[in-house]
Amino acid sequence: MLITTMPLWRVRAQTISKQGFGGINNSPGTMNQTKKIVSRFPSTPAFFLAGVLLISLVLTPVLSFSQQKDYLFYVKTHCDNLITYGKDVYGTKKSHMLASVIDSRDMSVPKSKVPPTEGTRESDRAVGGSNYYHDVETIRILDDLTQLTGDPKYKSAGEDYTRDFIKYCQNPYTGLLGWGEHLYYNFFNETIMEGDLDRPGTMFTHEFIENTPPWTYLWNIDSAAVRKAIAGVRGHFRSPVTQSFLFNRHARWNKVEKPEYRGLEQYQDGGQAWIKHSGLYAYSFSFLYDKNHNPEWKRWAEGSGNLYWNYRNPKTNLIVSCIDDPRPTGRYSSLTSTALLCYYLLKASAINPAFAGFREKAGVMFKAAEKFSWDPKQNSYHALVDLDGKPVGTEMIPVIATGYGVADMLLFGSVAAYFYKVTGDKAYLAMVKRVADIVVDHTWPDKFVVNSLASNLQFSLDAYEILGDERMYEKAKKLAEIGVQTLWSGKLFLREPKDPYYEAKLGTNSLVAGFLRLHYLEKNNKPAASIGRWSI
Repeated sequence: MLITTMPLWRVRAQTISKQGFGGINNSPGTMNQTKKIVSRFPSTPAFFLAGVLLISLVLTPVLSFSQQKDYLFYVKTHCDNLITYGKDVYGTKKSHMLASVIDSRDMSVPKSKVPPTEGTRESDRAVGGSNYYHDVETIRILDDLTQLTGDPKYKSAGEDYTRDFIKYCQNPYTGLLGWGEHLYYNFFNETIMEGDLDRPGTMFTHEFIENTPPWTYLWNIDSAAVRKAIAGVRGHFRSPVTQSFLFNRHARWNKVEKPEYRGLEQYQDGGQAWIKHSGLYAYSFSFLYDKNHNPEWKRWAEGSGNLYWNYRNPKTNLIVSCIDDPRPTGRYSSLTSTALLCYYLLKASAINPAFAGFREKAGVMFKAAEKFSWDPKQNSYHALVDLDGKPVGTEMIPVIATGYGVADMLLFGSVAAYFYKVTGDKAYLAMVKRVADIVVDHTWPDKFVVNSLASNLQFSLDAYEILGDERMYEKAKKLAEIGVQTLWSGKLFLREPKDPYYEAKLGTNSLVAGFLRLHYLEKNNKPAASIGRWSI
């Protein structure tokens, strides 16, 4: 048989013409430029090698530039463009608030008609305006950027944003802030609203979301406003002198008229006492008590913080997800929901010694939920468990939820990591390792929303800190690379692949925070990257 071989230099020439020099930059413009240069040299080894040397000298700095961009580059560029293009320059009243949705094609703030991503309710977004709660992590990032770069514009942008948020978004009657799950400030009609300009809502529903309220930061900007805001949280409960501390996760941001209630108009007469909100209220009231030592706020903190403990099954220490709610998602125990309540209680316990008891109760409930939810045969956790400890149905908690609005194993894992960081209890260390071993080899899907990538990146960094497992550090770096390849527009991180929109609600800035943590780790500044600074 006659076998012919092609000279190595000619193989390399064909490779360059197809891939771009060195495979560093495969953009059409660079490939064409490379082909043109290569084609000018005669087809002999000596001339070709001379051409390669010339290309190396001329093109390599240009071609490899994208490879030299470190994590801080993406954090800084994203924030620079958010500050530059996201400010409220619309309408008659300009403000320093930052837009929650930006169209990366022209860097404008769209008024409406931005389709929702998977799992997102169209009415619960801030299209055309700003939701400060979506930017809790953004504010932390801006503060850090000033420390890292020495440029005061980042810190100033966060503080100016916060001042205008308080100025324009606090209801003068109820004290509640226009933020959270439903409310935002619309740049174009210059008011608090739900929905968008095409389909505005009418309820003005105040509801906290997952992130811990940034009361300390807000207090340092305007303590009087924070006192009013936390006092207004009582509007979620049934009366100002409640003994049951049953509440509704929904309250009315605006003044309401219910004549039959005779002075109790702002208080709730319905259910919806969802579990995580109990912890958020306890954290808020604990914060206010620590500031003024008014025993009334201690009463509210203990009442809301102990509510689910008082409703637990004392034999299993399992708790429902929503008191008096007959739906399966409410009447059974959920590991992810219990984890959030316990997380807020642990944070509240650290605010003031008066609330030290929250820590022990949080640990008991958290460990019980993990114990009864785990299924060793399936190497996974049951989504729902009855209070007697028996699994309900066959649904398991997803390892990674690729849409928005579904709690996955990563949330539980990050809470367990925080518990271990604070308490040193090795039971939580085992939980983190269990989740890490499941997640580390999980194949990343092509279709996803940014919050799922952000959660995976954050958990990987949490697990690396807690376990010292280099696999998780490598996992985090690979996830960051996926973020750059699929979500980076050149100016902002976007909400999903092949989508033109930046949307803060979807955890975009949690992804940016993950990049900042990676930067700190690269610079061997582990304290700055710690879960203690970046937990939700």
